Amino acid sequence: MKRTIAFLAALAVLLLVLGACNKDGDTSAETTVTEKISEPMDISSLDLSLYIKLGEYKGIEISLNSDTSRGDAVWKKVLEGTEVIQYPEEQVKYYFEGTVAQYEYLAKKGNNTYENIISELGVTEEMMMEEARELTKEDLVLHALIKAENITLTDEDKQNNFERYAKKFVEDYGYGEEYVRENMSEQIYDTMLFDKTIEKLITMNTFVETQGD
Repeated sequence: MKRTIAFLAALAVLLLVLGACNKDGDTSAETTVTEKISEPMDISSLDLSLYIKLGEYKGIEISLNSDTSRGDAVWKKVLEGTEVIQYPEEQVKYYFEGTVAQYEYLAKKGNNTYENIISELGVTEEMMMEEARELTKEDLVLHALIKAENITLTDEDKQNNFERYAKKFVEDYGYGEEYVRENMSEQIYDTMLFDKTIEKLITMNTFVETQGD
């Protein structure tokens, strides 16, 4: 899920940059990139049983090595144990188009083409589509867990943790503190909710440390 948050953070910045260009009267081709991005779905409103079969996520024993945190280990375990019945195509489309938009923006800024950029980076649209499906699966799993365990983000959670998460965003993504506080609250709250879900998973399972090779 961390990569989903990183994706959304990067996309949010791109949209804000292009929005600023439009406000300044810039009608160049790069400002049309956003027209190709669909709106994200409200995953929480879906009947998730139509899309995934959530595997066992509590009361299980999880192997843990010295290179992996408990949070990463339990999240990987839950993802691997979850079967996708079908993908909500609009959400897959949103992630795919968002990725395309970022590459197109990079291409235009570098006076290059989208095709050249992805070729130089060794990326294909098939790879981008697979990534979009994986990000969508993470969304589905997270919201299924939230519903199953009735996990909520309270006003107290937001108030007590906002500054700490804002500073973490600055460290992780290199944005200015003022920018993060003013423009990325949604991404911060999403991260808080994910972390709260992971903390719940950790308390419901046991971890056995394994020796590395």
